[in-house]
Amino acid sequence: MSDIFDYLKWRGDLSFDQDSFNAVDALILSRLSYLPFEDVVPKSFGHGVSLQFAALAFSPSDNGGDVLWKLDPDLLKSAAASARFANIKLSGYLSERDYESKMQFCAVVFELSEELRFIAYRGTDGSFIGWEEDFRMFISPTLPSQEQALRYFEAAAQFSDCRFILGGHSKGGNLAIYAATNSEPSLKKRICGIYNFDGPGFRGDVIKSSGFADVKDRLHSYVPQSSIFGMMLEHDEDFAIVKSRSKSFMQHDIYSWEINVNDFEYLDSLTNSGYFVEHTFGDFLEKLSDEEKESFTKAFFSVLESTDNTDFREIIKSPVSGSAAMLRSLKNLNKTERSALSKAIIEAVRSAKDNLSYLH
Repeated sequence: MSDIFDYLKWRGDLSFDQDSFNAVDALILSRLSYLPFEDVVPKSFGHGVSLQFAALAFSPSDNGGDVLWKLDPDLLKSAAASARFANIKLSGYLSERDYESKMQFCAVVFELSEELRFIAYRGTDGSFIGWEEDFRMFISPTLPSQEQALRYFEAAAQFSDCRFILGGHSKGGNLAIYAATNSEPSLKKRICGIYNFDGPGFRGDVIKSSGFADVKDRLHSYVPQSSIFGMMLEHDEDFAIVKSRSKSFMQHDIYSWEINVNDFEYLDSLTNSGYFVEHTFGDFLEKLSDEEKESFTKAFFSVLESTDNTDFREIIKSPVSGSAAMLRSLKNLNKTERSALSKAIIEAVRSAKDNLSYLH
């Protein structure tokens, strides 16, 4: 069972001229976007720093609280030590959390050559604001982070007439697709690839009105065999199924995805649990109106925010006090919010029950 660290050992000595850019490379760069590079990578698109420099300048001890996954610093170190990635330039680092508009966004540009750049969009972090924005995918046709992803691509494209690859993991994959499909025709022509790693889809009305057809031939989507996040909402593209050594929710962890030389290890179909998740979420969402989804989202996150925390990791550190605050907040919900929470829970259970046959 080989993973991306094995890939770096096997192929890390080969330049992109010797072995062209592939999906595993895209996954590595997409994951590196999760690292907090605020004090390392310049905000400007004009001047970048090498990945080797970024690895030396990045201190896990200083930034450990903002590292989402414990293996991310190891990936940075391993990639920077390889000839394949060491001299890639990083620039345009932008990380934002806007509590008023409910937006969590981050992106960075990797310069693969003078002619080609990879824009990596970060997925959801551990913040409440990031997860609340995810919930709003089921309510709103567009998200603030999606609109920011498009603006970011447009701004990056102004600094060079090169070609671009867009990609991301989780919500980052969704942002990459949104930016590509909603860009101007002149920018679409400069896109030579879009990579979506277990990212959620879109509402049906968004797919019908967007420019999917213009870039569909360059869109590559991947999900693990029991995908949860990648099965959310609707997709207008085919997806490849990657073998993961983990189970259920933990298959979202890209470090569990299996590699075969310079590509993924693929499976022919989703597992029964994957189909169960896909149909359960679809049925559940159909049973709730947009107004009920909005009320549920407001109620759910008001309960979380009652803990005076802003991040799920903070609640995990103080579970007792956090639970007590949430229980008090539940009692103070108004009738509409309490009803929305109750109905959502009931409908989720019913949807799961109706789709149990997929698990047999």
